[in-house]
Amino acid sequence: MTYKAICSIIFSTLLFSSHTAQALTLCGKPAQGEILSAYAPGAIKAELNGKEYPVTDDGKFIFAFSRDEKPQQKLTITYSDGQTKTYPLTVAATKWDIQNLKGVQPRKVTPKPEDEKAINKERTNVRKALAEKTDNLFWQKKFIRPLNGRTSGHFGGQRIMNGKKMNPHQGTDIACPIGTPVKAAADGIVTLSGGPYFYSGNMVVLEHGHNLTTVYAHLNKVNVKLGEKVKQGQVIAYSGKTGRVTGPHLHWGASLNGVRFRPDSLLTLHDNKFCKDL
Repeated sequence: MTYKAICSIIFSTLLFSSHTAQALTLCGKPAQGEILSAYAPGAIKAELNGKEYPVTDDGKFIFAFSRDEKPQQKLTITYSDGQTKTYPLTVAATKWDIQNLKGVQPRKVTPKPEDEKAINKERTNVRKALAEKTDNLFWQKKFIRPLNGRTSGHFGGQRIMNGKKMNPHQGTDIACPIGTPVKAAADGIVTLSGGPYFYSGNMVVLEHGHNLTTVYAHLNKVNVKLGEKVKQGQVIAYSGKTGRVTGPHLHWGASLNGVRFRPDSLLTLHDNKFCKDL
C-alpha cells in the first residue's frame, strides 16, 4: 500500500471519528413535562440546567423537562476526546388543564396542626425514595402502562379542591375499581413500599436506573417489599382509594433527577418516529 493511500485512510478515519464524536440524536417531545432519551457516541457527561445526567458506556442518557421549564435550554455534552459541545434546545409550552374537585375530605385539603407529623414523615420518605440512584439500565426497555383505565387526572393540571387552589398535579390518575392489579411499568428496584400516608395513602416507588423512578399511590394493598427487584408486568399492588382521593383510582407518577414529569411520556421514550438528529 502506498504512503498516499495510508495517509488517505488515516485522514478519513480521523474525519469520521470527529464527526461521530459530535453526533447527537434526541428521541421524545421537547416540551414541558416530557422525558427524552439521547444518543451521543463518545459522550461521557451530560448536563442540563446545571444538573448532571449519567451517560452509559455507549453514549446513551435520559433527561426530563419540568412542568414550568423555560423555553430556551442548553444541553452540554462532554466527549471522551475532551471536547465539550453545547446544544441549544427549544422547549415547547404545554397547555395544562384545570380540574375542579369537590367532595375531598376537608382535613386533606386543610390539615390540622396534629397532622403535620404525618405529612412531614410522608414528604421525607418520598423524597428519599425519589433520590435513590443505581447504575441499572432497566430504563432502556420499553415501558408499559401499569393498568388500563380512563385517565381521570392529567399531569401538570391545576387542581382546585373544595374551592381551594392547590399545587399542580404531579402524575396521571387512572380511574379503576378497588382491587385492580397494578403492574410495574418496567423492571426496577423497590425504593419505597409503605403507608398509609396522609396524602398518598399506600404507595410504591420503583427505581429503574440512573435515578428514573415511577410512583404508584392510593393503593389498597401492596405486594412488594423495600429493596425487592421486580420485573415489568409484575403485579406490585392493587388499586384503592387511600389518602387524599375522591374515588378509587391509581396515581401514577414519574421523576428523574429531581424533575417530575408526565409519566405517559415514558411509553414513547424509545419510539424511533420521535427521534431527531441534531
